[in-house]
Amino acid sequence: MTPAAAAALAASTPPAAPAAVPVRRSRPRPARSRGPAAVRAVLHDPSLLGVAVQPIVDVARGAVAGYEVLARPDERLGVGPAALFGAARHDVGCLGELHVLALRAARSLRDSLPADTFLTVNVDPRALGLPVVLAELLGWGPLGGVVVELLEGEWPEDARPLRAGLDAVTSAGALVALDDVGSAWAGLAHVLEVRPALVKVDRGLADGLGRDPAAEAAVRAVGELAATLDAWVCLEGVERPEQLAAAARLRVPLAQGYLLGRPGRAWPQPDLGPLLGAGRQRTSSGLGALAVAEVPGELELERDAHGRPVAVVQPMPDGTPWRHPAMTLSAATRPQDALHRAMARLPRHRFAPLVVTGPDGRPVGLVPVDVLAAAVARLPAQGPAATHPAAG
Repeated sequence: MTPAAAAALAASTPPAAPAAVPVRRSRPRPARSRGPAAVRAVLHDPSLLGVAVQPIVDVARGAVAGYEVLARPDERLGVGPAALFGAARHDVGCLGELHVLALRAARSLRDSLPADTFLTVNVDPRALGLPVVLAELLGWGPLGGVVVELLEGEWPEDARPLRAGLDAVTSAGALVALDDVGSAWAGLAHVLEVRPALVKVDRGLADGLGRDPAAEAAVRAVGELAATLDAWVCLEGVERPEQLAAAARLRVPLAQGYLLGRPGRAWPQPDLGPLLGAGRQRTSSGLGALAVAEVPGELELERDAHGRPVAVVQPMPDGTPWRHPAMTLSAATRPQDALHRAMARLPRHRFAPLVVTGPDGRPVGLVPVDVLAAAVARLPAQGPAATHPAAG
Protein backbone atom coordinates (compact mmCIF):
# COMPACT_ATOMS: atom_id res chain seq x y z
CA MET A 1 0.00 0.00 0.00
CA THR A 2 1.40 3.34 -1.02
CA PRO A 3 1.84 6.06 1.59
CA ALA A 4 -0.87 8.11 -0.07
CA ALA A 5 -3.34 5.19 0.05
CA ALA A 6 -2.55 4.51 3.70
CA ALA A 7 -3.18 8.12 4.56
CA ALA A 8 -6.49 8.09 2.72
CA LEU A 9 -7.60 4.89 4.55
CA ALA A 10 -6.70 6.33 7.93
CA ALA A 11 -8.68 9.47 7.17
CA SER A 12 -11.79 7.46 6.26
CA THR A 13 -11.73 5.15 9.39
CA PRO A 14 -13.91 6.42 12.23
CA PRO A 15 -12.17 6.91 15.56
CA ALA A 16 -12.44 4.08 18.08
CA ALA A 17 -15.33 4.38 20.58
CA PRO A 18 -14.29 5.22 24.10
CA ALA A 19 -14.29 2.40 26.61
CA ALA A 20 -17.70 1.83 28.23
CA VAL A 21 -18.01 3.31 31.71
CA PRO A 22 -20.11 1.20 34.08
CA VAL A 23 -23.35 2.96 35.07
CA ARG A 24 -24.08 3.04 38.79
CA ARG A 25 -27.70 2.29 39.52
CA SER A 26 -28.92 4.09 42.57
CA ARG A 27 -30.35 1.76 45.17
CA PRO A 28 -33.84 2.53 46.37
CA ARG A 29 -33.77 4.43 49.59
CA PRO A 30 -34.74 2.32 52.60
CA ALA A 31 -38.16 2.88 54.10
CA ARG A 32 -36.55 4.45 57.16
CA SER A 33 -35.17 7.33 55.12
CA ARG A 34 -38.51 7.78 53.36
CA GLY A 35 -40.42 7.82 56.64
CA PRO A 36 -40.15 11.54 57.48
CA ALA A 37 -41.19 12.52 53.95
CA ALA A 38 -44.14 10.12 54.17
CA VAL A 39 -45.21 11.65 57.49
CA ARG A 40 -45.17 15.15 55.95
CA ALA A 41 -47.13 13.89 52.94
CA VAL A 42 -49.85 12.26 55.07
CA LEU A 43 -50.24 15.29 57.30
CA HIS A 44 -50.59 17.43 54.17
CA ASP A 45 -53.00 15.01 52.46
CA PRO A 46 -54.86 12.74 54.96
CA SER A 47 -56.34 10.70 52.10
CA LEU A 48 -52.90 9.01 51.85
CA LEU A 49 -53.63 7.15 55.10
CA GLY A 50 -56.28 4.45 54.88
CA VAL A 51 -57.29 1.54 57.08
CA ALA A 52 -57.89 -2.18 56.79
CA VAL A 53 -59.55 -4.54 59.27
CA GLN A 54 -58.47 -8.01 60.39
CA PRO A 55 -60.81 -10.45 62.16
CA ILE A 56 -60.22 -11.61 65.72
CA VAL A 57 -61.70 -15.08 66.12
CA ASP A 58 -63.45 -16.69 69.07
CA VAL A 59 -61.89 -20.16 68.96
CA ALA A 60 -64.62 -21.78 71.06
CA ARG A 61 -67.54 -20.46 69.02
CA GLY A 62 -65.81 -20.67 65.66
CA ALA A 63 -66.95 -17.13 64.84
CA VAL A 64 -65.53 -13.65 64.42
CA ALA A 65 -65.58 -11.89 67.80
CA GLY A 66 -64.11 -8.57 66.73
CA TYR A 67 -61.99 -6.64 64.25
CA GLU A 68 -58.69 -4.84 64.63
CA VAL A 69 -58.34 -1.64 62.61
CA LEU A 70 -54.92 -1.39 60.96
CA ALA A 71 -53.45 1.77 59.43
CA ARG A 72 -52.47 1.41 55.77
CA PRO A 73 -50.35 4.16 54.12
CA ASP A 74 -50.85 4.66 50.39
CA GLU A 75 -48.53 2.44 48.36
CA ARG A 76 -47.10 5.51 46.60
CA LEU A 77 -45.45 6.55 49.86
CA GLY A 78 -43.26 3.46 49.80
CA VAL A 79 -43.51 2.82 53.55
CA GLY A 80 -45.47 0.50 55.76
CA PRO A 81 -47.41 1.54 58.87
CA ALA A 82 -44.56 0.63 61.27
CA ALA A 83 -42.09 2.83 59.34
CA LEU A 84 -44.61 5.66 59.04
CA PHE A 85 -45.49 5.85 62.73
CA GLY A 86 -41.92 5.04 63.74
CA ALA A 87 -40.68 8.08 61.81
CA ALA A 88 -43.01 10.29 63.87
CA ARG A 89 -42.00 8.98 67.28
CA HIS A 90 -39.24 11.57 67.68
CA ASP A 91 -41.87 14.32 67.32
CA VAL A 92 -44.77 13.74 69.68
CA GLY A 93 -46.85 16.39 67.94
CA CYS A 94 -46.59 14.59 64.57
CA LEU A 95 -47.26 11.28 66.32
CA GLY A 96 -50.46 12.69 67.77
CA GLU A 97 -51.62 14.11 64.44
CA LEU A 98 -51.05 10.77 62.70
CA HIS A 99 -53.07 9.00 65.39
CA VAL A 100 -55.93 11.45 65.00
CA LEU A 101 -56.07 10.77 61.25
CA ALA A 102 -56.00 6.99 61.78
CA LEU A 103 -58.70 7.20 64.46
CA ARG A 104 -60.93 9.31 62.23
CA ALA A 105 -60.69 6.67 59.53
CA ALA A 106 -61.55 3.98 62.10
CA ARG A 107 -64.47 6.02 63.40
CA SER A 108 -66.09 5.96 59.97
CA LEU A 109 -66.30 2.15 60.24
CA ARG A 110 -68.02 2.03 63.59
CA ASP A 111 -71.60 2.49 62.39
CA SER A 112 -71.36 -0.53 60.09
CA LEU A 113 -69.64 -2.84 62.61
CA PRO A 114 -71.32 -6.27 62.49
CA ALA A 115 -73.55 -7.10 65.44
CA ASP A 116 -72.01 -8.79 68.48
CA THR A 117 -68.45 -7.84 67.53
CA PHE A 118 -66.02 -5.34 68.98
CA LEU A 119 -63.66 -2.88 67.31
CA THR A 120 -60.00 -2.58 68.31
CA VAL A 121 -58.06 0.62 67.58
CA ASN A 122 -54.30 0.95 68.03
CA VAL A 123 -52.70 3.74 70.02
CA ASP A 124 -49.06 4.34 70.95
CA PRO A 125 -48.66 4.61 74.77
CA ARG A 126 -47.31 8.15 74.49
CA ALA A 127 -50.08 9.23 72.12
CA LEU A 128 -52.95 8.25 74.41
CA GLY A 129 -51.86 10.92 76.87
CA LEU A 130 -52.03 13.67 74.22
CA PRO A 131 -55.08 15.96 74.41
CA VAL A 132 -55.71 15.83 70.63
CA VAL A 133 -55.78 12.02 70.58
CA LEU A 134 -57.93 11.78 73.67
CA ALA A 135 -60.34 14.39 72.32
CA GLU A 136 -60.73 12.39 69.10
CA LEU A 137 -61.52 9.19 70.96
CA LEU A 138 -63.93 10.80 73.40
CA GLY A 139 -65.58 12.55 70.47
CA TRP A 140 -66.88 9.18 69.35
CA GLY A 141 -69.44 9.29 72.14
CA PRO A 142 -70.01 6.23 74.36
CA LEU A 143 -67.17 3.77 73.70
CA GLY A 144 -68.95 0.52 74.50
CA GLY A 145 -67.73 -2.16 72.09
CA VAL A 146 -64.44 -0.31 71.45
CA VAL A 147 -61.09 -1.72 72.60
CA VAL A 148 -58.14 0.70 72.83
CA GLU A 149 -55.01 -1.36 72.18
CA LEU A 150 -51.73 0.01 73.51
CA LEU A 151 -49.07 -0.82 70.95
CA GLU A 152 -45.45 -1.73 71.37
CA GLY A 153 -43.66 1.56 71.66
CA GLU A 154 -41.70 3.86 73.89
CA TRP A 155 -43.29 3.90 77.32
CA PRO A 156 -43.61 7.48 78.57
CA GLU A 157 -41.21 8.47 81.33
CA ASP A 158 -44.03 10.37 82.99
CA ALA A 159 -46.95 7.94 82.91
CA ARG A 160 -49.48 10.33 84.46
CA PRO A 161 -50.92 11.53 81.10
CA LEU A 162 -51.21 7.90 79.97
CA ARG A 163 -53.02 6.91 83.16
CA ALA A 164 -55.37 9.89 82.77
CA GLY A 165 -56.06 8.83 79.18
CA LEU A 166 -56.77 5.26 80.26
CA ASP A 167 -59.15 6.46 82.97
CA ALA A 168 -60.96 8.68 80.48
CA VAL A 169 -61.52 6.05 77.79
CA THR A 170 -62.54 3.34 80.25
CA SER A 171 -64.97 5.75 81.92
CA ALA A 172 -66.46 6.31 78.46
CA GLY A 173 -66.99 2.55 78.11
CA ALA A 174 -63.90 1.34 76.25
CA LEU A 175 -61.87 -1.70 77.20
CA VAL A 176 -58.07 -1.62 77.12
CA ALA A 177 -55.79 -4.16 75.46
CA LEU A 178 -52.03 -4.54 75.82
CA ASP A 179 -50.11 -5.66 72.74
CA ASP A 180 -47.04 -7.92 72.52
CA VAL A 181 -47.27 -9.30 76.05
CA GLY A 182 -44.37 -11.70 76.42
CA SER A 183 -41.96 -9.54 74.42
CA ALA A 184 -39.20 -7.51 76.00
CA TRP A 185 -41.14 -4.24 76.15
CA ALA A 186 -44.34 -5.43 77.82
CA GLY A 187 -42.90 -6.22 81.23
CA LEU A 188 -44.89 -7.28 84.25
CA ALA A 189 -44.84 -3.74 85.58
CA HIS A 190 -46.69 -2.47 82.49
CA VAL A 191 -49.27 -5.27 82.67
CA LEU A 192 -49.92 -4.51 86.32
CA GLU A 193 -50.06 -0.77 85.66
CA VAL A 194 -52.51 -0.98 82.76
CA ARG A 195 -54.66 -3.88 84.06
CA PRO A 196 -55.87 -4.65 80.53
CA ALA A 197 -59.12 -6.42 79.73
CA LEU A 198 -57.46 -8.05 76.70
CA VAL A 199 -53.91 -9.42 76.60
CA LYS A 200 -52.43 -10.01 73.14
CA VAL A 201 -49.65 -12.59 73.16
CA ASP A 202 -46.47 -11.61 71.34
CA ARG A 203 -46.30 -13.22 67.91
CA GLY A 204 -42.77 -14.38 68.68
CA LEU A 205 -44.26 -16.77 71.24
CA ALA A 206 -47.01 -17.77 68.84
CA ASP A 207 -44.41 -18.69 66.22
CA GLY A 208 -43.04 -21.44 68.45
CA LEU A 209 -46.39 -23.09 69.16
CA GLY A 210 -46.67 -26.61 67.82
CA ARG A 211 -42.91 -27.16 67.71
CA ASP A 212 -41.39 -25.71 70.89
CA PRO A 213 -42.66 -26.85 74.33
CA ALA A 214 -41.05 -23.77 75.91
CA ALA A 215 -43.24 -21.51 73.78
CA GLU A 216 -46.35 -23.35 74.97
CA ALA A 217 -45.19 -22.96 78.57
CA ALA A 218 -44.71 -19.22 78.00
CA VAL A 219 -48.19 -18.82 76.50
CA ARG A 220 -49.64 -20.77 79.42
CA ALA A 221 -47.84 -18.43 81.83
CA VAL A 222 -49.28 -15.37 80.08
CA GLY A 223 -52.71 -16.96 80.38
CA GLU A 224 -52.31 -17.54 84.08
CA LEU A 225 -51.29 -13.90 84.53
CA ALA A 226 -54.31 -12.79 82.50
CA ALA A 227 -56.59 -14.98 84.60
CA THR A 228 -55.69 -13.06 87.73
CA LEU A 229 -56.73 -9.84 85.96
CA ASP A 230 -59.96 -11.26 84.53
CA ALA A 231 -58.50 -10.53 81.10
CA TRP A 232 -59.11 -12.28 77.81
CA VAL A 233 -56.12 -13.67 75.91
CA CYS A 234 -55.64 -13.27 72.16
CA LEU A 235 -52.94 -15.16 70.27
CA GLU A 236 -51.55 -13.04 67.42
CA GLY A 237 -49.66 -14.20 64.35
CA VAL A 238 -51.49 -17.49 63.81
CA GLU A 239 -50.34 -18.61 60.37
CA ARG A 240 -50.04 -22.40 60.63
CA PRO A 241 -52.62 -25.06 61.54
CA GLU A 242 -50.38 -26.44 64.30
CA GLN A 243 -50.39 -23.03 65.99
CA LEU A 244 -54.18 -23.03 66.00
CA ALA A 245 -54.24 -26.60 67.31
CA ALA A 246 -51.90 -25.57 70.13
CA ALA A 247 -54.10 -22.57 70.92
CA ALA A 248 -57.10 -24.89 71.17
CA ARG A 249 -55.16 -27.32 73.35
CA LEU A 250 -54.10 -24.48 75.66
CA ARG A 251 -57.67 -23.17 75.54
CA VAL A 252 -56.70 -19.70 74.36
CA PRO A 253 -60.09 -18.06 73.71
CA LEU A 254 -59.17 -15.61 70.92
CA ALA A 255 -56.84 -15.88 67.94
CA GLN A 256 -55.78 -13.65 65.06
CA GLY A 257 -53.55 -14.14 62.03
CA TYR A 258 -53.33 -14.82 58.30
CA LEU A 259 -54.58 -18.39 58.77
CA LEU A 260 -57.86 -17.02 60.13
CA GLY A 261 -58.23 -13.97 57.95
CA ARG A 262 -56.01 -11.39 56.29
CA PRO A 263 -56.52 -7.64 56.68
CA GLY A 264 -58.98 -6.29 54.15
CA ARG A 265 -61.92 -4.00 53.58
CA ALA A 266 -64.73 -3.99 56.08
CA TRP A 267 -65.90 -6.59 56.93
CA PRO A 268 -64.12 -9.86 56.09
CA GLN A 269 -66.13 -12.97 57.02
CA PRO A 270 -63.73 -15.94 56.71
CA ASP A 271 -65.01 -19.51 56.52
CA LEU A 272 -63.78 -20.78 59.87
CA GLY A 273 -65.56 -24.13 60.00
CA PRO A 274 -62.81 -26.31 58.49
CA LEU A 275 -60.13 -24.65 60.62
CA LEU A 276 -61.90 -24.45 63.97
CA GLY A 277 -63.88 -27.67 64.11
CA ALA A 278 -61.29 -29.40 66.26
CA GLY A 279 -60.74 -26.26 68.29
CA ARG A 280 -64.42 -26.01 69.16
CA GLN A 281 -64.44 -29.60 70.40
CA ARG A 282 -61.43 -29.02 72.60
CA THR A 283 -62.60 -25.77 74.13
CA SER A 284 -66.35 -26.07 74.46
CA SER A 285 -67.21 -29.73 74.94
CA GLY A 286 -69.02 -29.07 78.19
CA LEU A 287 -65.90 -27.70 79.91
CA GLY A 288 -66.55 -23.98 79.58
CA ALA A 289 -68.76 -21.87 81.82
CA LEU A 290 -70.99 -20.93 78.89
CA ALA A 291 -71.98 -24.60 78.50
CA VAL A 292 -73.83 -24.42 81.84
CA ALA A 293 -75.02 -20.82 81.59
CA GLU A 294 -78.57 -19.57 81.39
CA VAL A 295 -79.81 -16.52 79.47
CA PRO A 296 -80.06 -13.64 81.96
CA GLY A 297 -83.38 -11.93 82.42
CA GLU A 298 -83.67 -8.16 82.36
CA LEU A 299 -84.61 -8.06 86.03
CA GLU A 300 -81.75 -10.29 87.15
CA LEU A 301 -78.90 -8.01 86.14
CA GLU A 302 -78.05 -4.43 86.97
CA ARG A 303 -75.94 -2.93 84.17
CA ASP A 304 -73.93 0.22 83.75
CA ALA A 305 -74.44 2.78 81.00
CA HIS A 306 -72.38 0.65 78.62
CA GLY A 307 -74.37 -2.56 79.18
CA ARG A 308 -71.81 -4.25 81.41
CA PRO A 309 -72.91 -6.16 84.51
CA VAL A 310 -72.61 -4.36 87.83
CA ALA A 311 -74.75 -6.53 90.09
CA VAL A 312 -76.93 -9.63 90.15
CA VAL A 313 -80.33 -8.97 91.73
CA GLN A 314 -82.19 -11.80 93.48
CA PRO A 315 -85.51 -11.63 95.37
CA MET A 316 -85.57 -12.57 99.04
CA PRO A 317 -88.43 -14.77 100.37
CA ASP A 318 -90.37 -11.63 101.30
CA GLY A 319 -89.91 -10.25 97.78
CA THR A 320 -87.22 -7.72 98.75
CA PRO A 321 -84.51 -7.52 96.06
CA TRP A 322 -81.01 -8.48 97.21
CA ARG A 323 -78.10 -7.00 95.30
CA HIS A 324 -74.86 -8.99 94.81
CA PRO A 325 -71.76 -7.48 93.12
CA ALA A 326 -71.33 -9.15 89.75
CA MET A 327 -68.59 -11.76 89.47
CA THR A 328 -67.73 -12.20 85.81
CA LEU A 329 -66.36 -15.15 83.86
CA SER A 330 -65.22 -15.66 80.32
CA ALA A 331 -67.15 -18.11 78.18
CA ALA A 332 -64.30 -20.62 78.37
CA THR A 333 -63.59 -20.45 82.12
CA ARG A 334 -63.39 -23.94 83.59
CA PRO A 335 -66.25 -24.70 85.99
CA GLN A 336 -63.81 -25.86 88.68
CA ASP A 337 -61.99 -22.52 88.50
CA ALA A 338 -65.26 -20.61 88.60
CA LEU A 339 -66.56 -22.62 91.56
CA HIS A 340 -63.35 -22.02 93.50
CA ARG A 341 -63.65 -18.27 92.98
CA ALA A 342 -67.36 -18.27 93.81
CA MET A 343 -66.75 -20.02 97.13
CA ALA A 344 -64.07 -17.45 98.03
CA ARG A 345 -66.68 -14.67 98.10
CA LEU A 346 -68.22 -13.30 101.28
CA PRO A 347 -70.85 -15.68 102.70
CA ARG A 348 -73.75 -13.35 101.88
CA HIS A 349 -72.75 -13.32 98.19
CA ARG A 350 -71.35 -16.85 97.87
CA PHE A 351 -74.33 -18.46 96.15
CA ALA A 352 -75.29 -15.63 93.81
CA PRO A 353 -75.15 -16.60 90.10
CA LEU A 354 -71.98 -15.79 88.21
CA VAL A 355 -72.11 -13.70 85.02
CA VAL A 356 -70.56 -14.94 81.77
CA THR A 357 -69.37 -12.05 79.59
CA GLY A 358 -68.11 -11.75 76.05
CA PRO A 359 -64.84 -10.13 74.97
CA ASP A 360 -66.59 -6.75 74.92
CA GLY A 361 -67.56 -7.10 78.59
CA ARG A 362 -71.29 -7.48 78.00
CA PRO A 363 -73.22 -10.37 79.62
CA VAL A 364 -74.10 -13.46 77.61
CA GLY A 365 -75.28 -15.77 80.41
CA LEU A 366 -75.75 -16.49 84.12
CA VAL A 367 -74.36 -19.56 85.90
CA PRO A 368 -76.17 -20.64 89.08
CA VAL A 369 -73.71 -21.95 91.65
CA ASP A 370 -75.60 -25.23 92.18
CA VAL A 371 -75.51 -25.91 88.42
CA LEU A 372 -71.80 -25.06 88.46
CA ALA A 373 -71.14 -27.49 91.33
CA ALA A 374 -73.05 -30.27 89.53
CA ALA A 375 -70.99 -29.68 86.39
CA VAL A 376 -67.75 -29.90 88.37
CA ALA A 377 -68.89 -33.17 89.98
CA ARG A 378 -69.39 -34.71 86.54
CA LEU A 379 -65.98 -33.69 85.19
CA PRO A 380 -62.94 -35.95 85.04
CA ALA A 381 -59.62 -34.67 86.38
CA GLN A 382 -58.38 -31.76 84.28
CA GLY A 383 -54.93 -30.83 83.03
CA PRO A 384 -52.97 -27.63 83.58
CA ALA A 385 -54.68 -24.31 84.17
CA ALA A 386 -56.18 -22.81 81.04
CA THR A 387 -55.10 -19.64 79.33
CA HIS A 388 -58.47 -17.94 79.60
CA PRO A 389 -59.55 -15.53 82.32
CA ALA A 390 -60.96 -16.97 85.50
CA ALA A 391 -63.71 -15.32 87.47
CA GLY A 392 -63.47 -11.64 88.13
